[in-house]
Amino acid sequence: MKRKIFSLILVVALLTLIVPVLSGRASQEGQRSEKGASPNVKKLKTVKIANYGGGVCFSPLYVAKEKGFFEKEGLNAELVRVDFEGTKEGLATGKIDAALGLFYKWIKPVEQGMDIKFTAGLHTGCIQVVAGKNSGVTKVEDLRRKRIGVDAIGAGPMNFLAIALTRAGIDWQKDITWRAYPADQLETALDKGEIDAVAITDPFGQFILDKGKGRLILSLAETKPYRDEYCCFVTVSGKTIKKDPEAAAAITRALMNATLWVDEHRDEAAALGIEKKYTGGTPSGNARLLAKYKYVPSVKKAQKDLLQAIKDLKAAGVLNVAKSPEALAEEMFIPVTEGIKK
Repeated sequence: MKRKIFSLILVVALLTLIVPVLSGRASQEGQRSEKGASPNVKKLKTVKIANYGGGVCFSPLYVAKEKGFFEKEGLNAELVRVDFEGTKEGLATGKIDAALGLFYKWIKPVEQGMDIKFTAGLHTGCIQVVAGKNSGVTKVEDLRRKRIGVDAIGAGPMNFLAIALTRAGIDWQKDITWRAYPADQLETALDKGEIDAVAITDPFGQFILDKGKGRLILSLAETKPYRDEYCCFVTVSGKTIKKDPEAAAAITRALMNATLWVDEHRDEAAALGIEKKYTGGTPSGNARLLAKYKYVPSVKKAQKDLLQAIKDLKAAGVLNVAKSPEALAEEMFIPVTEGIKK
């Protein structure tokens, strides 16, 4: 009898110690659940996205980051501040997973063998060719034997203009003097008469136009036939596609969906880029540029436009690879995800 009583007392004592502990744990779990930190919540996958441009055309990237489109795809996107050369190296080595940028800028490194792929097209626009008011240049044909300023030799604006010059019967390698300046110094070079025109990404050409210092000669957003062709693609490291195709697809979808958001909120996107210090300019000026772009994210149309651009660049002598345009396009474009619907 004494043993039974002793055992009962021991059980009661143990329960007295255990119940508060279990209760405390339950309370803590409840608190974590209320704060949204449940252990069942899937952890976001970290990816690195290059942010090298500072251009208005990068709005889908800024929006994808600030409006949660990456998170909706299960990604923690780190935007890495790096210049274009660093971006190329990062993508080629897999240290950077993706970038958003001008096809005309990326095509040469890809042709030269860098393991970089295109996965979708996002929008039209991005490049303007602006002539100085006193240059005597009013159309593309007037650029023969002129000095043209660009932000880098072989960069996107130069490659794009090479196509337009070739179509106008001008040898862009012999009949043009190309001069490179930092993007924010092109306006000063034009003022000093060091160059006759500039070919540059938005918003730098628009700064010159808004001040009444030049005239628009060519626009990737407005001039036929270029205005219906993509300028900006999603660019993904080939190593990321091989190692983690799901992440490559998620990055592509996030940027495509962010592009649709920009299409419906252009003024807000323009203001956001400046507010978060992603780009320069003014909200109203940048909104005018965004109003000219066509935001039509696609996989299939991007493949079609890529093939045409390769043909144009080969005809202009920018691309020299022996492969056919079709073979080169198939090698460069990897459809990691299906298209999206509005």
